[in-house]
Amino acid sequence: MVEHTLRIEGPRVLAGKPAPATLGNVLREVGFAAREAVRMGFTHSSRKPGRAPAWLIAAEDVRFVGVSPDNSGATRLHFEAPRFGEVADEPYRQPDLFEVPPAATDTAFDLLGDILNDISKRLVDSERYDIGLLKRFERFGGTVFNRGVDSITVQGNRIQIDCPPRIDIHLAETAALLHRETPAPRSVRVAGRLDMIRDSDRVFNLILDGGERLRGIWTGGDTAMLARYFKEYVVLGGVAVFRPSGLLLRVDAEAMALAETKDRFFSTMPQPASRTLDVPALVRGQKGKNGIPAVFGKWPGDESEEALLAALKEMD
Repeated sequence: MVEHTLRIEGPRVLAGKPAPATLGNVLREVGFAAREAVRMGFTHSSRKPGRAPAWLIAAEDVRFVGVSPDNSGATRLHFEAPRFGEVADEPYRQPDLFEVPPAATDTAFDLLGDILNDISKRLVDSERYDIGLLKRFERFGGTVFNRGVDSITVQGNRIQIDCPPRIDIHLAETAALLHRETPAPRSVRVAGRLDMIRDSDRVFNLILDGGERLRGIWTGGDTAMLARYFKEYVVLGGVAVFRPSGLLLRVDAEAMALAETKDRFFSTMPQPASRTLDVPALVRGQKGKNGIPAVFGKWPGDESEEALLAALKEMD
């Protein structure tokens, strides 16, 4: 097990004596985020449907081991996390050129740190996060950062000491912005050659007619169907999930069959139908010289009723 430390700052987590409710909120949200980071790293889906394989459960088995004060008056939360290569050997047995698993020496917090860095930099093409993770960090704003915590800094293993990833209200707001920018998932139909299948977590690749490689996750039940169609030209139906940039992240496939000639029409990379409506960006408060305040009290002036009627008559 590798030790990681989370340094938390705020009025309710001072000097190694966090308030119980505040500590509970941090542990709950961090625990969910670490688990989803592992699932994203291996399966490209933070909330993978279906039962997780034993190796994935072992890889995300993060343990909280204690609290200590910080010299600067903050609080340190201590965790232990396994290195992936020691508990999740299955993804490393047959490495694939296009589906490279996380480094065997990495832990859940290493992946969590990578995700935080990509979000803070607003990398809209990143494959390290999806809508589920953006919602998770957006949620921190309401469950953690308005309840006595100002920031959470992740440390340990390969995370750089001089520039550790940080969760704070600014990151929560950036995650919310990226979430609003991400196109909504949409139902799609795609045809191509089934090229790679990973039975342990149901990840597969589809080669399209133009040579593009589409990543998918099988959600349709028994994986025996995938084995029967291996190397065959198939057509699948499912839900396309996109990145904030609009590029495809993956397809959650729920149906698959041998393709017919007419299905080649669908051998194209799915595109988003439209962007999610950014309601907050459309709403503008009326203050100062904008909206109603700009005209309120400005008319009528000192004109008499007769003068106004005469002006209106001249406009006819």
